[in-house]
Amino acid sequence: MQEEQYYSEKWSFAVKWIAVILVVLLLLVIFIPINIWKEEARMRQRSQWKMEQLWDAQRMYHKLTGYYDPDMKGVIWFVSAVRDSILADSQYTGKQLISYKGDKVSINVPRYWFAEYDTIFSKPYPARDTSLANVFTAVEMNYETGLWDTIFLDESKDRYKYSDSLWVGSIIDTVVDTIVERVTKFKRFRLADSLLYCPLTEKPYEVSVKGEESDTVIIRSPIKDAYKERKFLFFSFKEDGHGSIINGESSWKKR
Repeated sequence: MQEEQYYSEKWSFAVKWIAVILVVLLLLVIFIPINIWKEEARMRQRSQWKMEQLWDAQRMYHKLTGYYDPDMKGVIWFVSAVRDSILADSQYTGKQLISYKGDKVSINVPRYWFAEYDTIFSKPYPARDTSLANVFTAVEMNYETGLWDTIFLDESKDRYKYSDSLWVGSIIDTVVDTIVERVTKFKRFRLADSLLYCPLTEKPYEVSVKGEESDTVIIRSPIKDAYKERKFLFFSFKEDGHGSIINGESSWKKR
């Protein structure tokens, strides 16, 4: 009887461990592919974002020179150098000369070229600006109610909203107050050579300029055939390609 009980307990213990192992394997089969798919999507988005940055750099380069250049590394250096020049001298606009590949290249810097550059290559983030300002307490007739309304005016922002008579004759108090405003600021993104390489294969993107007037820029992913990488012995990371951009039109947005 004791021997039967011993075997029964031993068998029950084995069944419990087998059940635990099967549950763990089931969870792995469910969650590992999901994580791989997320990684595939993340890598694809990162690669396509890089290609978009390269196209924007070509577009900004074209605005300066009037043509495109298949030397993507040179293009990145060129537009970054022009932005640095504008940071050093805000009057760096119009006809200018820049040293490039040992030559003096004539460029035309549009007046607000830097604003477009910052909008494209900078990351917006919410921020708060704190400043001291003269706040005026004034009274203004409300013709709908027939009563005098008390209003608070910031001299730097509200002066041109009201007549001179309001400022001159209706101010009843003036204080210096702290003004806190919610604003959007831009963290400057520095164009770097790392943009030239696919994050998955670490091979450079293929950039070419074609067309009868050399007016067509083609940016292609270096992934030619299906990419496959073994993960956790039984699973695979797969990628058929990250697409291409032709003059700003991306293949992935056509789908």
